Amino acid sequence: MTPEKQDKRNNILRTALELFSEHGFHDAPMAQLAKQADIAVGTIYRYFKDKDELIHELYKEVDDTLQRALVREVDPTISTRQQFVHFVTNLIHYLKDHPHEFKFLEQYYNSPFGIEKKREKLHMSGPSDRKSTFGHFFFGTTKDDIKPLSGHVLHALAFGPVTFLLRDATAGLVKLDESLVKTLAEGCWDAIKK
Repeated sequence: MTPEKQDKRNNILRTALELFSEHGFHDAPMAQLAKQADIAVGTIYRYFKDKDELIHELYKEVDDTLQRALVREVDPTISTRQQFVHFVTNLIHYLKDHPHEFKFLEQYYNSPFGIEKKREKLHMSGPSDRKSTFGHFFFGTTKDDIKPLSGHVLHALAFGPVTFLLRDATAGLVKLDESLVKTLAEGCWDAIKK
């Protein structure tokens, strides 16, 4: 893809992210996306077969960026607890600093679009290149340090509190300072550790 075409595709994805996160998938028609991206509606279809494909491609872009952010500066030689706390801290910071991505992921995983992706991540049953950092953590070499629970329960214990506080922070109800982030990450670890 030429740099010009890549820029146009990135513009469509960026605009779709903003639009979907603010209005939801169904209240964001392609015509509105084209207008906001300052392109013709037909241009979108040169890059994406339909709206469903656009949503799935946007998910891949957001998830890839999130997965890279999770492992940033994580030392594999530190304890399982320290790794987990670092992962969760990275997750909180990334999603707090990227509210459109947070809102998009919430919608995606809680819609028919994301059910299979969520199932893959919780059961580690999907293609190996789409497995999550936390999936590897829960079911990989560190699993001996974690309670022997289903992926659904581990996910709820580890991320339920994170999601809840991020929603409140996004709504301006709570300020996620470093002390609260650390307390939250350590509390999530306490919930899943053996």
